[in-house]
Amino acid sequence: MTEPPKSSSGDEICPMCKRLKSKHTNEEMLACSRKLLEFKKNPTGGAGIE
Repeated sequence: MTEPPKSSSGDEICPMCKRLKSKHTNEEMLACSRKLLEFKKNPTGGAGIE
C-alpha cells in the first residue's frame, strides 16, 4: 500500500483515530488527547485491551 499524500497545509493526522486533526470537534480533540495521554502513561495494555 502507498502512503497518503502529505498535505501542504500542515494538517496532522491524529494518532488515535487516524483522522485529520483539523476535522476534529472540540470534544473529539479532548477525547483523543486523553486517550493519547493514557497510552503514553502505560503503552502496554493500557488502551483498554486486556
